[in-house]
Amino acid sequence: MAVKYTTKKNMFPKMEANIKKLHGKNIKVGHLDGGEQAWLAGIHEYGCDIEITPEMRAWLQYNGLHVKDSTTHIHIPERAFLRNGFDEHHKAVVDKCEKALGACLAEGNIDPVLDSVGVLLRDKIRDYGVDLRTPPNHPFTIERKGSSNPLVGGGDQSDNSNGGDMLEALTYEVE
Repeated sequence: MAVKYTTKKNMFPKMEANIKKLHGKNIKVGHLDGGEQAWLAGIHEYGCDIEITPEMRAWLQYNGLHVKDSTTHIHIPERAFLRNGFDEHHKAVVDKCEKALGACLAEGNIDPVLDSVGVLLRDKIRDYGVDLRTPPNHPFTIERKGSSNPLVGGGDQSDNSNGGDMLEALTYEVE
């Protein structure tokens, strides 16, 4: 018994063309527009040392933090939420989006998959930053902001479910 079949529609040429569209595409996640939030994220991502000026020493003294005369810098430790959040979550995000990639390649529109990767990765990095607890804030900082969470501001956050402005300002772009 012989079996004969014919293909009514060959999708492979279209899929190959769409795969070529993927070549060179990148997805960036971060504070892409610069500004204050990007500056603050850079401080947290890599840490920094801030020189104590006479004005800063007076302000700290006035606000209850007595700094020794021999102390010349305040150290803000590295809290690499962007790099570590990416490292922890990027494989799971890509795995999740790969399932939709086949259908998008067949249809011809790959942008929804690329956008999904950007949204999911941005949200996972945000969540990583909200959950980050180490290194902890200095007790003076905890008292002033009312929160021990290093990357999330204190006070009433009822209108900001993801935490601080710096984390909320994370964006993504497909290029």
